[in-house]
Amino acid sequence: MIEDLPAEYERFTIEEVRPAGENLTIRYGGRVFGGIVRCLLPGPDVEIAIRPGGEVFVRYHTVETGQPGRVAHMMIRHPTGSGWAEIFSDIE
Repeated sequence: MIEDLPAEYERFTIEEVRPAGENLTIRYGGRVFGGIVRCLLPGPDVEIAIRPGGEVFVRYHTVETGQPGRVAHMMIRHPTGSGWAEIFSDIE
C-alpha cells in the first residue's frame, strides 16, 4: 500500500461507472476506461467504492515505460483500510 500519492499520478473524480460483463467501465476527466477487471479487485468493498463522485488516481505511460498517454496504473483510496487499493495495472 502506498501512503503518499506519488507525484506522477493525476487525481480525477469518477463521473460514471458501468458494469460491462467481467469489467467495469468508468468515465473520469472526460475519458472512458474499460480495463478494470472485477474479479481482480482486492475485495468487494473496493468494487463498491468505485462509484460516481469518488476519486481515482491515474498514472499514464511515458515514452520510457510504454505507449505515452496509455493508462499504466489506477488506484483509489482503500475504502476499509489505510493506503491505496489498486484497480488496474499495466506495469511489467
